[in-house]
Amino acid sequence: MPNNRAAIVTTLRDAGPMLETFVSYHLKLGFAHLFLFFDDPADPDFARFAKHSNITALPHDAKLRQRWAELPEFETYAGFIDREVMARQVLNAALGIEMARQKNFGWLLHIDADELFFLPKRSLAEHLAAARDQGAEAISYRNFEAVPEKADIRDPFREVSLFKLPVEIAPEPATEAGRALLAQTPQIPPKRFHFYRNGKSAMRLDGPNLRPNGVHKFVNWNGETHEATAPDAFVLHYACCGFEAFWRKYATLGAFADQWLDQFDIRGTIGPLHLDSRDMIAGGDRDAALAFYRRRIAMEDSERVRSLLQHRILTRVSRPKELLQTVSPFQPEET
Repeated sequence: MPNNRAAIVTTLRDAGPMLETFVSYHLKLGFAHLFLFFDDPADPDFARFAKHSNITALPHDAKLRQRWAELPEFETYAGFIDREVMARQVLNAALGIEMARQKNFGWLLHIDADELFFLPKRSLAEHLAAARDQGAEAISYRNFEAVPEKADIRDPFREVSLFKLPVEIAPEPATEAGRALLAQTPQIPPKRFHFYRNGKSAMRLDGPNLRPNGVHKFVNWNGETHEATAPDAFVLHYACCGFEAFWRKYATLGAFADQWLDQFDIRGTIGPLHLDSRDMIAGGDRDAALAFYRRRIAMEDSERVRSLLQHRILTRVSRPKELLQTVSPFQPEET
């Protein structure tokens, strides 16, 4: 029988209440296992999650770094391990492939702890079975970017339902009024999203030559990658939902460079917000940072939200919140 049991690999730091929701949601959705790489080895949540029978939790310690050194990706990313989380994410994804194969899973999805996998029409098992029937080795998922409607948010997965649509689904508004509205909304930049917009991916684990290609793709190192773009499954990205999450993110990232991996210009790739946020938080003025957050990220004007929904620049996605209402609170299980 085809093996469509699926696992998730993610690298996380200081996820707070979102981690419980992230785990509970994806187990409810049908994922069989989660590989959680705790970037902070002293994370107080590590011990609790390590006890769960459907979780493999690994701290960023000397043992993990030794395992990284044995991976084929290590030479490419070794020089960036201590200054770029992206390097650690790639190495953790590569290690997750090995661990998932050892546990006999059929698929592995690589997403972050501030993201949810969204299936609006069918079950996870049906989705993966259809992809396998089509001969897909990897599946690419378009992402939606969340828009917080207030500054005070504790658990975005349970509180946020407003999202920007990618331009592949919702191109420029057809009317002059819609285009003017978009141009006058600082929370929506010219490239539509503040962060990445090239999606995330899952891979079939019986494809022996597939490896991570950055944090967004899996590719066949020895030939053509048979990748499908899912028309009815997406990744919901809840980036910087809530001022405290915004502040923690950039305080933790610190004075990162203007380029990723010394070659990809951040401002030119995704726009100015990531670097502007770095510089704002570096100033240490919380009042100024909150004003920046309300001006550039949060959308607290309900009338503007209504208009943007009408022009199909934004959309409501309520299914995750509805599903979470049926999920029991997270309980660690002794392994």
